[in-house]
Amino acid sequence: MRKLSYEQFEKMDLWMQNNARPYDRAKWNYLFNNGDKDNIVSELLKFQNKDGGFGNGFEPDLQSSLSTAISTAEAIFQTYDYDLDTDAPWFEKMLCYFENSVKSIPKYWEDFPKEAINDPCAPWWSYEENKTFSPNPCAVIASAFIRYGTKNQKDLGNKIAKRCFDFLKSDNFCGDHDSLNILTLIDQLMKIDSSFITKEIMSSMKRRISENTCFNPEKWNEYYFQPLDFVSSPRSVWYDDVKKGIEDNIEFWLDNINDQGVWQPNFSWGIDSNIAKQVTENWKGYITVKRAKILLAFDRIERKI
Repeated sequence: MRKLSYEQFEKMDLWMQNNARPYDRAKWNYLFNNGDKDNIVSELLKFQNKDGGFGNGFEPDLQSSLSTAISTAEAIFQTYDYDLDTDAPWFEKMLCYFENSVKSIPKYWEDFPKEAINDPCAPWWSYEENKTFSPNPCAVIASAFIRYGTKNQKDLGNKIAKRCFDFLKSDNFCGDHDSLNILTLIDQLMKIDSSFITKEIMSSMKRRISENTCFNPEKWNEYYFQPLDFVSSPRSVWYDDVKKGIEDNIEFWLDNINDQGVWQPNFSWGIDSNIAKQVTENWKGYITVKRAKILLAFDRIERKI
């Protein structure tokens, strides 16, 4: 099986040390250079605000200093990905941020507040009042409430989870990020043998993965979810649902490392500004450590013995 070569890895490592955000570099060093997990947390907390939420460009496409639901939900994903301490005060404070900022709008939280509308952000982000339900990002928030929250937070999490699963089973359009959020909710609830997880739920999730996974490598330079966007390890319960595309996906990644030795995002702000250019650099680091972590899980990185 083809692997990321030792020479490619060394060039990638050099770029990450010199160009990645300190947070993404801390993740990289934890995975590959015997780095301490505490360094990941230390860098993560630089993005957390006093209200417990995350902002300050943690989600690179949202540069506002204000806390946003989208950015804070990303902190939950990162907690799961790196098995961070969910008993830590910062995590409890984050859950309180969500509890205190819940709205009566159909999707429970605004993606980002109206007050952030004039701050630098990607052109596809614009404030508008939510009028329809979406599992993005409330499904992953519900997973954290249910597993780690107070009684009131668990109750809210169960309410949101039920709505997410009703949505999952319906014929309503459920896009890629919606599906990823619900998949994460299911993964977390499976760890506690939740009664929410039924054969119907698993079947519905498989249907949504099928609907949202692009198996055509010719389209992967465009913004489509690839097989390894839903599966990050051969141990994933969803592995068989995307198995037919995994080898092609790995080959595509190995063929599309840029001249700097890392992966280029398949999207950009389309704006020639210093902020937009820096955001692209930030995404390079984020994507590179994410993909390298997956290649490591699949034993597809050649390391010096």
